[in-house]
Amino acid sequence: MSRDRRVVEELLNVLSAAQSTETAGATGAQSIMKEGLDNVKAMLAADDKGWEIWTGGPGRPDEGLNLDDLRNWAARILEASTVGWMKKGFSLRSSYVWQGGIQYDGVPSESRGRGVDVQDKIDHPVNQRAFFGDQARSRREKRLFAEGLALWIGDDTTLLLQAVPLDQITNTLSDPDDESIIWAYRRAWSRRQADGKYKDLVRWYYVDTYKDHAEDTVTIDGKTEEVDRKFTAFDMHANSVEGWKFGFPDALGAWIWNNYAKQAYMDGLDVTEAMATILYTATGTNAKGAQNAAVQYANANGAGSMAAVGAGNALNAVSTAGKAFDFSQLREIIAVIASNLDVSNIAITSNPGDAGSSYGSAATLDEPTRLAMEARRAEHVELDMRVLRWMAGPVKAKAKDIKVHFRSLTSAAELYRMVQAVVLKWQQGLMKPEDAAEQIDDIFGVPGSYEIPEGILIPNNANSLNRNDIDNDSATPTDPQAAAPTQGRGGKQAGGSGERPTDTRNDIQAK
Repeated sequence: MSRDRRVVEELLNVLSAAQSTETAGATGAQSIMKEGLDNVKAMLAADDKGWEIWTGGPGRPDEGLNLDDLRNWAARILEASTVGWMKKGFSLRSSYVWQGGIQYDGVPSESRGRGVDVQDKIDHPVNQRAFFGDQARSRREKRLFAEGLALWIGDDTTLLLQAVPLDQITNTLSDPDDESIIWAYRRAWSRRQADGKYKDLVRWYYVDTYKDHAEDTVTIDGKTEEVDRKFTAFDMHANSVEGWKFGFPDALGAWIWNNYAKQAYMDGLDVTEAMATILYTATGTNAKGAQNAAVQYANANGAGSMAAVGAGNALNAVSTAGKAFDFSQLREIIAVIASNLDVSNIAITSNPGDAGSSYGSAATLDEPTRLAMEARRAEHVELDMRVLRWMAGPVKAKAKDIKVHFRSLTSAAELYRMVQAVVLKWQQGLMKPEDAAEQIDDIFGVPGSYEIPEGILIPNNANSLNRNDIDNDSATPTDPQAAAPTQGRGGKQAGGSGERPTDTRNDIQAK
């Protein structure tokens, strides 16, 4: 078994075990992860010096990737993401996640007269570029795709945000009782001065959820450094795993398989070119005759040239039927890339044939993709809520009405079926109006922001019957179950043979 294949297998085992720990907290999975990380590191160490991965700290590989690992993998993934299947995979993920845009409701603004004008801060050009704009959101997904970590710092005075590149994040401060919980980030960068020279700076920033516990300095390894108390950090991790300080990039599992697919594709092109090189073979009754025929053919010039062969010699076209490189064999490898990126095979290749020539088999992948993207959307909602509440200020009343949501990714046909199910339940009198409205809001991904109309009638409910205030028909019986006084009689009454013999509803009987 080749080294690369062993790396792939160990990497997949680690990722699978990581998912197991997140969902089930299995101790057995932790040991698998540790062993797998050690094996991957050992296999890559021989010829990948400077690219060590999965270390997680000295002697503790079960903690997952560290900052150096994230940077090293980011360089590889970003290079692979410029073309081909990885580029398409990111484009699909970003499009799915941000389809319809993220929606804000109840945001304090000048017109609402509630403290800080948060809407004005959202619309500020600096914040649009750093966090709220379409390009900023696409870059956010790109960071999660390739780096697995996205970090911003916000000025507590101006409420302006700044994205912090991964290569400027050099250390973290964790909860002493749980090192997977990050309290603060260390940033090291160079600032250009007025004289054109650069000054090296180091600052620590506490995360918004732990800002109340912030100290003026941080001491690590006997070195004390300054905390910038005027700024608040906001972080987002891709594929967080219980017990890991960081998650891992979205594209990590797809990267190795992308290399396989690219190499196989290039090999296929070489084979195709080689098969197109020799179009004819010259044969003769003896070696000398064949040699002469070959020489005569080689001297032919241009398209449509003729070859002259002597007696007993022949020039035969080489048949390529069934011998060309079968690029469809790449389908299985590309399918692994697609599955690691949570997109469909047909979407990542833009080739219906990659769905096994079956539209139905391609459509079955839509649901898993939608669920994966909805999960990522929920993480974006959480991050945006943190930022908006920080902007609204410390008074909870200013932020309690803020709601963040996405429009549903569900297809129109599926939305109709889901809403219809709620409506049928409502029509049976099994739901309160507010419950029905809440469920329909959830289906569309819109938080409830309207009141139930006054006087709404609950179907199939005794409280909705005998409403004299809206039904003045004196013919309506007191007992809704009682038969009409004229039921079964002839004439023009209910059940008779008059002008409306098929209308047996006395409440709409013609007078």
